[in-house]
Amino acid sequence: DPHQTSDTTSAAIVIEIFSGLVTLNSDLDIVPDLAESWEISPDGTRYTFTLREGLAFSDGTPISASDFKWSMERAANPDTESTVAELYLGDIIGIQEIIDGNAIEAEGIRVIDTQTLLIIIDSPKPYFLAKLTYPTAFVLERSNVKLGGENWTENPVGTGPFVLEEYRVGERIVLARNENYNGRPAYLDKVLMNLAGGVGMA
Repeated sequence: DPHQTSDTTSAAIVIEIFSGLVTLNSDLDIVPDLAESWEISPDGTRYTFTLREGLAFSDGTPISASDFKWSMERAANPDTESTVAELYLGDIIGIQEIIDGNAIEAEGIRVIDTQTLLIIIDSPKPYFLAKLTYPTAFVLERSNVKLGGENWTENPVGTGPFVLEEYRVGERIVLARNENYNGRPAYLDKVLMNLAGGVGMA
């Protein structure tokens, strides 16, 4: 579950299956991911993201701005039991109220239209975009989470370059190429992660 991820080992696997508005390149620069572009207001508190055209989850379901709003609010919801939601999303107006159990929606996350998402933070923070590169801000498919219940992560629908093909606890994880990936297709058909140590590729 990206919204429960709190260690780098888990995050390294999560980013192969899920993604968010922005990401880091090999030089650790913040670059567009599912967002095509963004604008920051002169006062540094309003971030307007424009999503890329034709975005889809790994099962082919279209992605819209409302999916990001729902996902971030879900990350902050006490029922999700995220230990890092406050750290990575707490700058957003209204997120703390959700964390405290006093709201279910954040005033600072607004859907302008299907392709446009507005995020409002409580004060100018040059590091805010960097926080959105962490899995806590990644987008999930609502029906996948809702219908899958507590075991939804056994068959996750994501947006990353790979999909989860097999997971044997304590043994191995097998990732397969996501044919509906929104970026350049993965060069590998599969990746085998031996949880006892080692990575295999095909």
